[in-house]
Amino acid sequence: MAYFDPNFHSLEEYTVSPPKVCVDNDTYGDHTLVKIINPHVLQILKYSLTIILQVHGANRRGILVDIVQALTDLDLIISKSNISADGEWMMNAFHVTDELGNKMTDPAHIRYVEQSLMFAERRGGERRRPPDEVRTCLNNLLGAGHLSSEHTVLEMTVTDHPGLLSEVLATLLNFSFQVNSAVAWAHNGRAGFIFYGPMSPAPTGLTELKVQLKRVVEAHCLRGIEKWQLEISGPLPDRVHSAERRLHQIMQEDNDWEGMASRTDLPLPSETVVTAVEMKRSVNYNEKNNYMVEVTVRSRDRPKLVFDVVCTLADLNYEVVHGSVSTEETIAVQEYYIKKRDGWSRVTEMEKGKLVECLMAAIERRPGPWWMRVEVRVLEYRDSLLWEITRVVRENGMLVVGAKWDKMGELAAGIFYVKGGSSSGNVARRLIQSLRNEIGGCDFEIKESNN
Repeated sequence: MAYFDPNFHSLEEYTVSPPKVCVDNDTYGDHTLVKIINPHVLQILKYSLTIILQVHGANRRGILVDIVQALTDLDLIISKSNISADGEWMMNAFHVTDELGNKMTDPAHIRYVEQSLMFAERRGGERRRPPDEVRTCLNNLLGAGHLSSEHTVLEMTVTDHPGLLSEVLATLLNFSFQVNSAVAWAHNGRAGFIFYGPMSPAPTGLTELKVQLKRVVEAHCLRGIEKWQLEISGPLPDRVHSAERRLHQIMQEDNDWEGMASRTDLPLPSETVVTAVEMKRSVNYNEKNNYMVEVTVRSRDRPKLVFDVVCTLADLNYEVVHGSVSTEETIAVQEYYIKKRDGWSRVTEMEKGKLVECLMAAIERRPGPWWMRVEVRVLEYRDSLLWEITRVVRENGMLVVGAKWDKMGELAAGIFYVKGGSSSGNVARRLIQSLRNEIGGCDFEIKESNN
């Protein structure tokens, strides 16, 4: 336990300074220990804590998500973490490596985490400059020059159908919607798309685009009634968020988690287990309502697994009181003690059931190494390129279950997860050959699934 100075009475006595990110590459030989420190807090705590953050009321309730998002944006993998929050204090430790297995040594990455937390801290308040541009170990570009807030945003959830993504992209191409960034997932019979791009048509153009997308959806409708949602919004300077976080939210709102606990055809590895058990706090509390839920998530490890779980807990209005993350070879074990954001009231059996199913959906929703992965690097960009790639995949009898696309100037890169056959042998060779024959100006690489 941390030791608090008995003379300490109120945080208001101290001036809050920006967080400082310190990187410890000496304690461990194979990973980096990230320390985020507020120097004024160190004057109060007489204990060497690995990461110390001061939480300022309701505006900082999302600080854990902000930290995890900043780390995962940099393509860092969290192999171990300890989380503790009590009132105004949050104390976390993160052990990270990048996706290439290296320590975090780039000073620009440290600045990005600092600036991301400072930017998030002013959410809904004083305007601050977004983080500077930086490239990750996977050459992904982050920062001020690559913000979704500069673009028109199209969000869509719909019943999944073969070739649907390709047809939606063809429609956007016809309406001169240039997709600069995109993320798409297909899960549990539902599909979610988010596209960012420059588009400034007249209001009638947006109306016509919505009408045409509705026709595309209805063309696949078998029962006469199709459940789908579509939202198109213009550029908003204050809208800066993770596209993947937002995709989690719209698919969760679309109820793609329903029936997860009873499904028998899950593509998840058999090691995945999610449990939620209610427990009453054993500390000396006299309140009648003083309950927590112990959540355990055991799954095959993969990048951004902690991000997916933490974001889902936050979106379901739970706060993490204590937690730990550990990795045993290829298996990740996450344990969280959570409470309702509105207090310590009990969680009903129905709420626990939804919690388990939503966490299972969050783990499964993001495509993993069990699907064939097609990586694309663009050498000669053209606006129709994204549609052409999805068209060739469809014409080869395969389905896109996940996609991520980013364009910056004349440079673009994408990752597509596909299914429809074995990822080895003739199927993979036929697909890669078709892509190379029919689409010029790109370098394609296929990685086999790892079941």
